[in-house]
Amino acid sequence: MSLFWRKGYESTSVQDLVNITGINRASMYNAFGDKHGLFVAAVDRYLETVTSKRAALLEAKGSPRAAIEAYFYDLLDFSLGPGRRLGCLLTNSVVERGPRDAEVDHKFASNLQGIEQRFIDKLREGQRLGEISSRQDAEALAHFLVGSMTGLRVLARGGADEGVLRDLVETSLLILQPGVN
Repeated sequence: MSLFWRKGYESTSVQDLVNITGINRASMYNAFGDKHGLFVAAVDRYLETVTSKRAALLEAKGSPRAAIEAYFYDLLDFSLGPGRRLGCLLTNSVVERGPRDAEVDHKFASNLQGIEQRFIDKLREGQRLGEISSRQDAEALAHFLVGSMTGLRVLARGGADEGVLRDLVETSLLILQPGVN
C-alpha cells in the first residue's frame, strides 16, 4: 500500500513489489493474479485503515461541529506530518489512472459518497443544534467540504506550504459558523 501511495500505480514495477513484499513473482501472481490485483488489494487496505479511521471521527458522539473540525485537523496534521506529500491514495490513483481503471474509480466515488453522507448527517445535526450555519443547504455544504478535503490532499501532495494548508482548513471551517453566508 505505501509503495503505491508514494510512487503511484504506473511508476511501481512488479520488481518494486517483489522487493518490498519479500515474496517472489510466482507467489504474488498466485495470490493477487497480477499487479492490478495487488493494487486493488492495496486500495482496499487503505480504505480499511486510513480512510475508515478518519471517517470514524465524523461518527463521534457529541458536537457535530467539533467532529467536522476534528476530521479536518486530523487530515491537516497528517498532511503536515508523516503524510507530507503523500496526498490520498484514492485521489492520486483517480488522477493518475482516470477512467482507465473503473474498479478504482468506483471505489473512489463510493468512498467520497460515504464521507459526503457523513458530512451531511453532521451538518444537519449541527444546524438543528444551532452550531452550524443554516444559511446554506447541508448538501451544498457537504459538497464544499468534500472539495476542500480533496483539494487539501492534492495541495499537500504538490508540496504546498503549511500556511496554505492551514488557510484552506480554517476557511473551510469558517463557512460553517452561524451567521456566516
